[in-house]
Amino acid sequence: MNPPGYEKPDLQLAAANVSQALATAIQAAKVERVVVLSSVGAELSAKTGCILTTHTLEEALKESAPQVVIVRCAWFTENWLSAASAVKAGHTPVLGSMLQKLDRKIPHVATNDIGRIVSEYMLKPNNEVDKLTVVQLEGPEPYSPNDIAKAVGDVLGKSVAAAPLTDDHIRGILSKHAWPKTTVDNWIEMVKSFDDNTIHWTTDEKVTRIQGKVTIADVLKTSLK
Repeated sequence: MNPPGYEKPDLQLAAANVSQALATAIQAAKVERVVVLSSVGAELSAKTGCILTTHTLEEALKESAPQVVIVRCAWFTENWLSAASAVKAGHTPVLGSMLQKLDRKIPHVATNDIGRIVSEYMLKPNNEVDKLTVVQLEGPEPYSPNDIAKAVGDVLGKSVAAAPLTDDHIRGILSKHAWPKTTVDNWIEMVKSFDDNTIHWTTDEKVTRIQGKVTIADVLKTSLK
């Protein structure tokens, strides 16, 4: 994977440098198979914000080894934990959502499912893996922000509603992590591209579609208990 350099002055330049370094190291070590952690939308070369870093990673690594498996993941279910924890702690009565379309469902996937599928592809016999394999990995069902709010409420035993965050509010939250403006801009562009369906599962490539097992309820019960 390419650890996102959110704190770097130029997120995309940092991704390019790390991706090229990884490709060089893989080729020098003559690695037989590489499993790449990537993202929904990584096939796109523009208008995806932070996800553009995974496009850069894919392009650098897709011919770096005899077998390359690219695992494109849906929106991480755990992305909601900060907002859910704020509700649990009583800091806010509503679930703040960076996604603006509160009824629109998008694919989600839990990190436990990601780890399981990645490890399975690392251990498969050579004759079961193509030269290039692209996996689209999602959880058992898609969720909207309203779905997530209901799930949070179910775990906490109270009614919780989702509320869209403004760009200014998002900037304020992310700035607390000492992210530079360029990174925050990339993040907001990414969220908007989910909202307007720029980022979605591709139908233009040969892909393997896999559904995980871990639900939002599973994640919240473990994290909010």
